[in-house]
Amino acid sequence: MTESRLPINPIYEEIGIRPMIHAGGTNTDHGGSRMRPEVIEAMVQASQSYVPVAELSRKVGDFMAEITGAEAGMVTAGAGSGIVLSAAACMTGLDRSKILQLPDTHGVKDEIVIAKAHRGGYSHMYTFTGASLIEVGDAQAWSTDEIDAAINDNTAAVAFLLAPRISRRGPTLSETVEVAHARGVPVIVDAAAMLPPRSNLSRYIADGADLVTYSGGKEIRGPQATGLLVGRKDLVDAALANHSPNHAIGRPHKVSREDMVGLWMALKLYVEHDEEAAITGFRVALGPIAEAVEDIPGLEVSIRQDDFRFFLPNVVVKLTPEWGGPSGSVVRAALMEGDPRIGIRFDPDHNELEINAFNMQAGEPEIVAARLREELLR
Repeated sequence: MTESRLPINPIYEEIGIRPMIHAGGTNTDHGGSRMRPEVIEAMVQASQSYVPVAELSRKVGDFMAEITGAEAGMVTAGAGSGIVLSAAACMTGLDRSKILQLPDTHGVKDEIVIAKAHRGGYSHMYTFTGASLIEVGDAQAWSTDEIDAAINDNTAAVAFLLAPRISRRGPTLSETVEVAHARGVPVIVDAAAMLPPRSNLSRYIADGADLVTYSGGKEIRGPQATGLLVGRKDLVDAALANHSPNHAIGRPHKVSREDMVGLWMALKLYVEHDEEAAITGFRVALGPIAEAVEDIPGLEVSIRQDDFRFFLPNVVVKLTPEWGGPSGSVVRAALMEGDPRIGIRFDPDHNELEINAFNMQAGEPEIVAARLREELLR
């Protein structure tokens, strides 16, 4: 076994859990991303005073609107919270009686049109409001005519998913907006993981989306339990009315003042940082990992970045038909069970291991390289 134990973290040691090298990107189940020191310090400062949280959310929302080109914005408890609140906003507007009755949808427009290809675990969150999802198309493609045909007097919104690895064989966002707006229906965009590039912060509002939600705890490096919801002022106002501290469907989506300030600071740093230099740094960090395994027979090893699967550089280790070693799932599990624990991704559809440098610290790529080679050759 490679001698590569991580330095002890006294907090996790006391709790009784082993820390890990996070080489799988920004996935939620391993903690999202590492906040910058300035974000942590801003949160500490925020904890020293009290403010009306609704007022704070609006002030941070004003900054979100400024950087995205939206009319308004607000802080949510993650992008999933943004999906729920977007649906609620489109269903209730500012009608207090409707706000208080959700998820009972009697007398409320409660249908949300969505492409079947955009269905998944996250789209299920639209239904937390009591809404029904009306699918169009099949698992691969859909059309504007199908969207138009699905819209009726009970349609609250059209949902549109933008995410890695999602089919793009249907109408674009702009084309979807054109159809929906012609029928007087808003379009909600789930863009939780669509950063980088940073330009995507304003792209979807420019394309006509009425509400857009992003994760705050991924590439932005804000607190993990935060998200951004931006869009039309009337709809953001409705989302706020459905949100904590109000007693409504979003009451459980409480966001602390510390988290709001942390997200504000993270956004300030994100829009100012040198994105190109950061991406170059990730590619350099991945070099030792690719080099450590590229000579192993039966593997195809590359560093990849594209606009469909890998928005950030990843080492991709494809297990070819000639591969005679352990399966990708076995390698992934062994890395997580070893010392140190290492989290990577495995894509069974392509039979590929994926290693991302976003959350790795100095010295960790060399540890990952040695452990990955060790497990592949086991």
